[in-house]
Amino acid sequence: MRSLYTFILLCALVLFNACRKDDVDKEIVDPDPVTPDLEVKVTSTITGFVVDETNNPVVWATVNAGDQYIKTDEYGYFKIANVSVAKIAGLVKATKSGYIDGYKTVIPSADKESFVRIKLVPKKEIGTVEAVSGGTVTTTDGGKITLPENGIVNAKSGAAYSGNVHVTASWLNPASTEDLQMNIPGDARGTDSSGYLKALKAYSTIAVELTADNGQLLQIAEGKSATISLPIPSALSAEAPATIDLWRFDTTTGLWKKEGSATKTGDAYVGTVSHFSFWEAAEGVSFVNLSVRVVDASSQPLANVPVSINIAGLPKNAGHGRFGFTDANGYISGAVFANKDLVLDILTPCAISAYSHDFSTTSVDLDLGTLTGNLGQSQVTISGTVSNCENQPVASGHVQTYDGGFYNRIAISNGNFSYTGLACTNTDVNVIVVDNANYQQNAPKTVTLHSGVNNLGALTACGTSTLGVITYTYDGVTTTIEEPTDTLGAYLATPQNIWTQIVTLSDGANNSQKMSFQFDGGMALNSQHAINDVFCNAFPSGRGYWATPIQVTITEYGKVGGFISGNFSSQMLDFGDNSLHTLSCTFRVRRNN
Repeated sequence: MRSLYTFILLCALVLFNACRKDDVDKEIVDPDPVTPDLEVKVTSTITGFVVDETNNPVVWATVNAGDQYIKTDEYGYFKIANVSVAKIAGLVKATKSGYIDGYKTVIPSADKESFVRIKLVPKKEIGTVEAVSGGTVTTTDGGKITLPENGIVNAKSGAAYSGNVHVTASWLNPASTEDLQMNIPGDARGTDSSGYLKALKAYSTIAVELTADNGQLLQIAEGKSATISLPIPSALSAEAPATIDLWRFDTTTGLWKKEGSATKTGDAYVGTVSHFSFWEAAEGVSFVNLSVRVVDASSQPLANVPVSINIAGLPKNAGHGRFGFTDANGYISGAVFANKDLVLDILTPCAISAYSHDFSTTSVDLDLGTLTGNLGQSQVTISGTVSNCENQPVASGHVQTYDGGFYNRIAISNGNFSYTGLACTNTDVNVIVVDNANYQQNAPKTVTLHSGVNNLGALTACGTSTLGVITYTYDGVTTTIEEPTDTLGAYLATPQNIWTQIVTLSDGANNSQKMSFQFDGGMALNSQHAINDVFCNAFPSGRGYWATPIQVTITEYGKVGGFISGNFSSQMLDFGDNSLHTLSCTFRVRRNN
């Protein structure tokens, strides 16, 4: 009898385990592999903001998507409209002198406007190495770069280099909400050694650049390799595998690419690389595409708000969070881990979750539809009306909010605007309304945002021109150089901050310079400012000078993005034939650095 009971029990256990095996098999079915086709294009619009390490706007940064290039304005804002980019990975690149290039990747749509925020990391030289002997340099975070002996070449020509190698490097922490949101390039997708698209579980990221004494870019010589040591954040250390793949960011596709591997040594991953760019220690895992729209309790879309997705039961980012921003209509889509229990968080600018939603993925793409969140004290709505200088509704314009982490560009429609988003509690922000048709704006208005509706009332886009202008009179003939026909700029000569250069950057399609000059005296209005010569195509040789300094009266010296205004008047000699002329000039030009 006991043998019979034992037999029945064993049969039951076999059946139970068989059922469990069926369940497990269902849970771990992987999605079909995807090979990204970068030749399939879509025409879309991409907008966003570029900020620096202190979250201040990066003015006059160059932003590129597809074949279009544009400059950020005084708020770090850009809009690239009707651009053709890869449907599976639309790459956005932001560059500015003194910063490491920034990259973000979006999944564009023909009927939706993608939104990104890019944070540029300052170039910080961490040390120099002799190219002949090689050597090691270390970041303040513990990242290490070891260069080989006689292994450095000019990146452009491939010629051997034997001088000092200046190493610029910045470690990026994938356990940091801010780094994941805006610093780490791409969108956490990459192609493995088979060319299949994967979602990346990142453990450590670093950006490295090599330059010569003269600033030229350098690279590792063919057949040579460098060693990198990537610190593992404490939040990820316990689960970090003993060996891991190394991935480099492809700055032409917007995707990471698997190249090599690294070994866990203490609290770091150590591996070798054959060239320098962004490198990441990460696991490539299966993913599905997620789509969702987020709205508030009144069904108003949450525009341009950060969305975080993490593995359920783990702290944020210890679950290798996925991040993105909603578009103007509250939509967001992207790659998330397959066959996982996940948590979607809508974040405030303070990286605090205002709303959470639990969901699970399988092996097929998932559309969560519309999520309606009770966002409590974090939700703010700003609204109002805008008229122009003639007291008529502004037909074409925008509202710009800035400071307090609340940078938004809001369209004006028939003199009205309304925007719902998330803000930190009781945040002071500045508001400017702009009339695009008449190039007018108001003076900044400071408001304290409270939860709920903030009615800003009737605003007037009038009183301040949004355009730069230079007017000069040469031998009695007056010429005006003005935007938007011409592009003007003012540049502070760093690091001394003594000289300010005023230039015409372009002359319509001719791309010629009409006028430029620079004055000394720094930025203070009560300082003595002077010029010695002027480059102006009115002079026979294109340049005029005077033997003694010519006084310049500065009436306005704004912050970056603001205006520099002033005037001067003097006799001048032509640089070529010394003929005598008179020149007077007034200028109001936007400051770019």
